[in-house]
Amino acid sequence: MFKGFKLSRITPAAVAVVALLLSLAQSTTAQNATTVTQAVTQTPQTQPPQATPPAQTDASAKSATQVASAPAGETVAAKASPEPLYREYRGVTLGMSASDVRAKLGKPQEKSDEMDFYVFNERERARVYYTKGKATAVIATYIGKDAAAPAPAAVLGSEIEAKPDGSMYRMTPYPHAGYWVAYSRTPGDSPMVMITMQKTP
Repeated sequence: MFKGFKLSRITPAAVAVVALLLSLAQSTTAQNATTVTQAVTQTPQTQPPQATPPAQTDASAKSATQVASAPAGETVAAKASPEPLYREYRGVTLGMSASDVRAKLGKPQEKSDEMDFYVFNERERARVYYTKGKATAVIATYIGKDAAAPAPAAVLGSEIEAKPDGSMYRMTPYPHAGYWVAYSRTPGDSPMVMITMQKTP
């Protein structure tokens, strides 16, 4: 299609038009590049929003501070259990085997796998109960005023207020020792005192 086309036919006006078109194209390209650059450089670098701590955080910190500042031992309110005074009867202790009990107390008047009955004299006797061959309870009985029964304070550590008829009863548990002790006295002029020592389940 350009056959016979001569450069001499290109007029100065055509050259000017082509130059103008090229200039406009270059200007548009440069302007687009500038716009892209400005968009990249002027985009605000926003920080992600800070997470708001939960409301209970302050309370937890306050609680931790209070615990840390509390005097040592103040939070431990449980009191130590009293130690038992009554630990044995004539050398017999709870948990002792039946053969060892009989070695201490002698031959029982009544004997079985569950219980031995002892009579030491007319004013003192005892029963020892067994579970699987081990002593789990001892009941010492003292009969009459002259039986020389131990005083409540010697057994439980304090006196027991007697009722108007003279009877009295108190049971004291000793969780750390694993048993309880009871002191009982019947009413009347010839009272009977029973001291029981028994393992807790």
